[in-house]
Amino acid sequence: MSPIGNASARVRPFRRSALLALGAAAALTVAACGEAPTGALNTRAGYTADGAEVPVSICPEGESHLTDEEGTLIGPHFALRVECAASFDEIPEDYQLEYLLGEGTELFPPPAGHEFTVVQFAPEPGVEAQHPVKDDTELEGTLAIGEQTWDFDGEVPAPGSAYFAVAQEGAPITLEVNDTDRTQSMDLRERTRDGLIEAYYQGSRRTITTDSVENTVSAYLESGSYQYSLDEWTYVVTFVVDRSVFTEDEGWVADADRARLSIDFVWFRETQELGLVWDIDPEEVLEVSGPDGALEAAEVDSYDEDWDGDQVGRYYTLTYDVPAEALEFDLTFHPTGHIQWEEEGVDMPVDGDEEHEVSVDFG
Repeated sequence: MSPIGNASARVRPFRRSALLALGAAAALTVAACGEAPTGALNTRAGYTADGAEVPVSICPEGESHLTDEEGTLIGPHFALRVECAASFDEIPEDYQLEYLLGEGTELFPPPAGHEFTVVQFAPEPGVEAQHPVKDDTELEGTLAIGEQTWDFDGEVPAPGSAYFAVAQEGAPITLEVNDTDRTQSMDLRERTRDGLIEAYYQGSRRTITTDSVENTVSAYLESGSYQYSLDEWTYVVTFVVDRSVFTEDEGWVADADRARLSIDFVWFRETQELGLVWDIDPEEVLEVSGPDGALEAAEVDSYDEDWDGDQVGRYYTLTYDVPAEALEFDLTFHPTGHIQWEEEGVDMPVDGDEEHEVSVDFG
């Protein structure tokens, strides 16, 4: 619709000016036989405009710009940042609204008790979603400037997109995004956010693969008149440490103010050719600590896999519930115990065991 009436759904800037002039002439004609005309021309309340992927910042540097903390929303399938939000009675000269409204477009002042409001999303958000949007992804959002709304289904406002409305003075300016049944929102007038999935706003990494730790041990046992010995058993272990709140397979795996820390590693458990088995208890040989001290595993899973016909590796996953703001963790790995010689029915104590220290930082 045009800014001042219902004459056209789309009006080019030069035609808009002509229409406004005709509107003024009509007002003069009606009053010609009576008193001198009074009143003013206004851009009608409820007038809106929007544009996708505006390549520059419409708003000048200053109070209209939101800080990264104020303007960022992140979920599993979306990430956005609001560049600026501003309201004014007259279009300021330093706002580049021609990118949104068109070159040479002029708007009359808003009606009494109303104001112009513009919202732009950052052309370069600086944040990325962890998961792609698929056909069955539940993602929807709403941007509202007073009573004027823009709805999004399967997407969020694009980088650089801008939205303009004539709304009541001081009307709420809000953005709400629902991603897989969790809603986050922001009040762009008050510069506040609500319902945040906090782990998405802490740290810059999701998965860390550590350097390998390795050692070679021996084992020896005297029993009666017999001596049992193993000269070498070498292990090489790498830890994959993941910090998540959502996965595509499991959905949400942590509360909004928490995160799930998972640690995966593989242990060389058995050589079938020699009949030797070195079993470990992962919770005993691996100690994990965070900013608040030692962590206790919430869950431990494992499965075995045959290697090269006669060797068996055991794959471990340990998970921990941690605060969303916890980013630094220390791992202490100290495999020890006994190596079983199943054919002989003996357990040989490990000799030459070593403690390994590994640190990870998701900051």
